[in-house]
Amino acid sequence: MQEATPPATSAPGSPNPELNPESDSYPPRPENHGSAPFSVLSGLFDKLQNERKPERRRKLLSAWFDHWRKEIGNDLYPVLRLILPQKDRERAIYGLKEKNLAKAYIKLIPLGTKDPDAIRLMNWKRPTERWKASGDFPTVLYETVSKRSSVIEGTLSVDEVNQVLDDLSKNIGKQ
Repeated sequence: MQEATPPATSAPGSPNPELNPESDSYPPRPENHGSAPFSVLSGLFDKLQNERKPERRRKLLSAWFDHWRKEIGNDLYPVLRLILPQKDRERAIYGLKEKNLAKAYIKLIPLGTKDPDAIRLMNWKRPTERWKASGDFPTVLYETVSKRSSVIEGTLSVDEVNQVLDDLSKNIGKQ
């Protein structure tokens, strides 16, 4: 005869499983002192992309988060939403595929339907001799937009980017 499974136990110092997340039992979320420019986070992504050694990547991340805590505050949630978007349960998927993004940019830039850049955006997957970035939509889009933009560095903050993405996810399917 099998014995009953003993009740689950928690490791010392772990959160109390009996606490209700909806109650006021949890401490208030830490407050930040403003927000960092999104370009700072983008710079981190660039450094991580170029660094291949795992130990060096860990050091970059650790230093970046230490700097965030010192300059901005202890609330990492706004930046973690951007670093790990697949783990964000508050924000719905955007429902934007590359083809729809290409159409939107063609309309916004504006490009004619016969313009070579418009054709390249719509056919971003097709390899060509001339364009080496085929199959990489972000690079194709960047190359198309960068020729027409005088912006050197963006002005949005991490909080503003989160707000734009929240608005985008709330308005899925609306035009």
